[in-house]
Amino acid sequence: MTSSEQTINRVWSEFQEAIFEEFATGSKNIQVIARAGTGKTTTIVKAVEFAPEASILVAAFSKSIEVELSKRIVHLGGRVVAKTLHAIGFGCIRRFWPDIKVGQGTDRVDDLVNRACGNSAPDTIKKLVGKLCTKAREMAPHATKMGELTDIALRFECEPEEGWAADGFGLDYVEEMALKTLVLAEEKPVRTGIDFSDMIFLPVRLRWLRPMYKMVVIDEAQDMTLTQLEIARGVCSGRVAVVGDDMQSIFQFRGADSDSMENLRRDLNANVLPLKVTYRCGKAIVREAQKWVPDFVAADSNSEGEVIELAEQKLTETAGPGDFVLSRTNAPLVSIAMSLLRAGKRTRVAGRDIGKGMISLVRKLKGRSVPDLLAKIGTWEEREQVRLEKRFAGKLDSPTFVARAEAIRDQAAMITSLTDGAKNVDEVTVRIEALFTDDGLGQAGVITCSSVHRAKGLEANRVFVVAKTLRETTQEEKNICYVAVTRAKQTLVYVR
Repeated sequence: MTSSEQTINRVWSEFQEAIFEEFATGSKNIQVIARAGTGKTTTIVKAVEFAPEASILVAAFSKSIEVELSKRIVHLGGRVVAKTLHAIGFGCIRRFWPDIKVGQGTDRVDDLVNRACGNSAPDTIKKLVGKLCTKAREMAPHATKMGELTDIALRFECEPEEGWAADGFGLDYVEEMALKTLVLAEEKPVRTGIDFSDMIFLPVRLRWLRPMYKMVVIDEAQDMTLTQLEIARGVCSGRVAVVGDDMQSIFQFRGADSDSMENLRRDLNANVLPLKVTYRCGKAIVREAQKWVPDFVAADSNSEGEVIELAEQKLTETAGPGDFVLSRTNAPLVSIAMSLLRAGKRTRVAGRDIGKGMISLVRKLKGRSVPDLLAKIGTWEEREQVRLEKRFAGKLDSPTFVARAEAIRDQAAMITSLTDGAKNVDEVTVRIEALFTDDGLGQAGVITCSSVHRAKGLEANRVFVVAKTLRETTQEEKNICYVAVTRAKQTLVYVR
């Protein structure tokens, strides 16, 4: 729960009153379009109090949201429960496999890949099969035919490097083996136990979903994959209420359905109710956000706030503890964070997994010195772009190609920035480990540098947005602009 939800005036808005009425007396499915900072969680908790259903599930997007919701619905007894969809899926599995355990590390996927590939495939190829196996279980649980995983393989970089195809280990091999792992995954894993992906995959693939709740409320529906939504709907015997913000749909690259809110409204034949009065953002910030979301409204009680501009060279001296620095891409954040650190300001870049990926690439390139590493980074970037263009020949405007090309450039630029002033390659990896973390982000004593995607759901009194990284070429890019500016409560600063 954000601070804006803690301070909502308990005189409910007309939009909230309409939602409560629909939960209390309506008979149709419901869709709530909840804009940023509008008190969504508070509204959900109050709305389920009015709902007459004897058993209600609030499907939470993450464990942290589940914990917060559970605290706030405890007064409703067992009639309303909050669970993640992974927890729901695990419960379904335990009905059929009562003694099943959750395995450790990568034991489960490693076992599936070894059984599918045998001893003939190189470890490099097995890692790609394992990566695609995991993504396929989460995003394409019904896949059985060649071609059904190709887009996922390309989107998540599961394609072998050039040269492997000549040995019979090209993309077709990776996809064929991943499909084989899906079949093997249907069998009860006695030795390894199941993993996180199985909790979504098995109930859907094996059709183990059964109605358990009279009503299901799906929170953050715009960020759900089709598989997650299938689980939520599969355990409901009555009304479904989906809650989310279609204009905060920014995770298409990760498998979320960018049109999920529209598709759900149509499929459910739902009554649509808006929730558009924000209690988070100052009025000036709301006016800025209205460029992308015209129906966004500030509560009368909100402060005026401010939207200002700042020259990039002034950022280091201006940013302070508790501030956010946001960028569409990660590369600009590295040089900004290093400047802030040199100025003696505690700074972190959100994304431990990003750091791990960079360290893996640096070690793979085996640069003997910093100049040698820089040369190899340049060669790697050029080679990867050429490979990508060949693979997407004739489809260079596809969202998958654009995202992959940007990720390659971003990674190369980040590593290049981190070599500045480094004495050797080991110092570069030490810098990466120190800078990229998910610990302490958003704390009062730390400046948090983050991509817009990772900042979604967070807020700060003052937010700096690196303006040159934003663009409005697609609806999803416009959504990213909206998400970026609405992280700010009092002061939005465009860094020019």
